[in-house]
Amino acid sequence: MKTALFRLAVPIFTILILAGCSGTEEKSELLSLLGVDEKIVDTDHETEDTYDAITLLKRGEAFYVKEEYIEAVAEFERFLLLHPFHRMAAFSQFKLAMSYFQQLNTIDRDPGPMRKAMAAFERVVSQYPQSLYVQEAQEKIAKLKLRALKHEFLIGHFYYRTEAYPAAIARFNKILTKETDDTLREKTLYYLGLAHFESGAFAEASNIFRQFMEKYPQSEFGKKIIKIQAKLQNTDPVS
Repeated sequence: MKTALFRLAVPIFTILILAGCSGTEEKSELLSLLGVDEKIVDTDHETEDTYDAITLLKRGEAFYVKEEYIEAVAEFERFLLLHPFHRMAAFSQFKLAMSYFQQLNTIDRDPGPMRKAMAAFERVVSQYPQSLYVQEAQEKIAKLKLRALKHEFLIGHFYYRTEAYPAAIARFNKILTKETDDTLREKTLYYLGLAHFESGAFAEASNIFRQFMEKYPQSEFGKKIIKIQAKLQNTDPVS
């Protein structure tokens, strides 16, 4: 983030120089550049009465620094609604995305902020392709896509544990159609084979385990698969 803020310093200096300095209360480079005091969010001035672009930006960044991300979202969204063509719109869109990103919990929790963060970062890339935030937005999108697939795996694993094998198989197959990291792909393929085996689809299980051993011969799941394959050799395959 600091790199992005440094890049931001030069282009925004001219427009924001009149904003002044806030003294010693600043907690980020951008707050210093904007002249934002955190106390700006503690006044009696209601958010809905604020229309000025720089004031909205200051308030959004102050809330963000204070880790009050829901309030930051409201400010950055209001900025974009009222000032969609402002020179700071790309920055506001990026910080809106980051405000959602900072609300992410563990991957088994509510995926709502994850989806909102993804959509917000994608708007940075699509609406502001020449901005300074595209590369970081793309990196965050890649992380969120992996996170989403890990969430899908948890759901599939839950279905597997509760013996809802068709639902588990559907989830695991969905993951394997996506681009993901090798660790998740290895684990997903293993549980896909198990789900077929436990559901009695022995031919499919045998085929998947064969593919697995060819692709991951040193896998920690290898010994378990060898035992299952021994059972499959004594079982009539069924589809």
